[in-house]
Amino acid sequence: MNIEFIEALEDMAKDRGIERDELYEMVEKGLQEAYKEQYDTNSDVDVEIDQNSGDIFVDGEQIELGQFGRIASKKAEDVIRQLIREKQNELVYESYAKRKGEVVNGSIHRFEGSDVWLNLGEVEGLLPGSERIPGERYQQGGSLRAYLYFVEKKPGGLVVRVSRAKKEFVAKLMEIEIPEIEDELLEIVDIAREPGKRSKVAVRSLDDQIDPVGTCVGAGGSRVKEITDELNGEKIDVIHWSDDRERLIRNSLEPASVLSVEFNENDRGEEVARVLVPKDDLAYAIGQNGQNVRLTVELAGCDIDVRSPESE
Repeated sequence: MNIEFIEALEDMAKDRGIERDELYEMVEKGLQEAYKEQYDTNSDVDVEIDQNSGDIFVDGEQIELGQFGRIASKKAEDVIRQLIREKQNELVYESYAKRKGEVVNGSIHRFEGSDVWLNLGEVEGLLPGSERIPGERYQQGGSLRAYLYFVEKKPGGLVVRVSRAKKEFVAKLMEIEIPEIEDELLEIVDIAREPGKRSKVAVRSLDDQIDPVGTCVGAGGSRVKEITDELNGEKIDVIHWSDDRERLIRNSLEPASVLSVEFNENDRGEEVARVLVPKDDLAYAIGQNGQNVRLTVELAGCDIDVRSPESE
């Protein structure tokens, strides 16, 4: 019986991904509770399992599994199962905690209102309605990529949340598509995003021989196209980052030509960049429904007033 017992423990440790020694400790705790149940005692006893022979010792005296009755055996089984569950939950938590900040792949499992639950393998991940890209439609069973941003242990299990709306998702997709970023030849400095519509990605080169914008865009726009396709058609503007905010604003408002940028304060003491562009470029600079200016404001960190000389 002991040989069968030891083989069963070894197989269980392998199947459950638990270290051999840890599993033996769990079983010893279970047998300890079984012994207390069997002999109606609250006294702590020392249980050891010989990992070579499978022999079981209680306070130094060898016993057989058959000595335990049905109730005591059930007690041991319950304790061992609970300890295994706790350890497996810990292992899963550690695994996903390490992956926080990464792009994960899942299959669409179920819907709760606007919330979407993804099967990530060992756990379900919640894509809250607020973290969806507006206008996206999903089908049960379909595959989906998302940004893993929240992992927490709770008594009921693991809570995992993912997003497709955060700007970090765009950054991670670019890292995947553009090896120069992962190789630290290029750097994404900041991103301004309106999910599903447009993102402005400000990049700079850490190697003087590399054009950051051209490298990110790719030949014929191939690299950016991969990201746009993943984001349901969201436009990606890659621009040169500059520590000079005037230059950053000029870069962000392209293809509009900027005649001048002047920084002032409004009545509330807040900084405002007053930008003049040719009349013919005004629509480009402002963007559809003011989108281009809003994203530039997010990058520049100040309000922006775009006008043409004719409106002065």
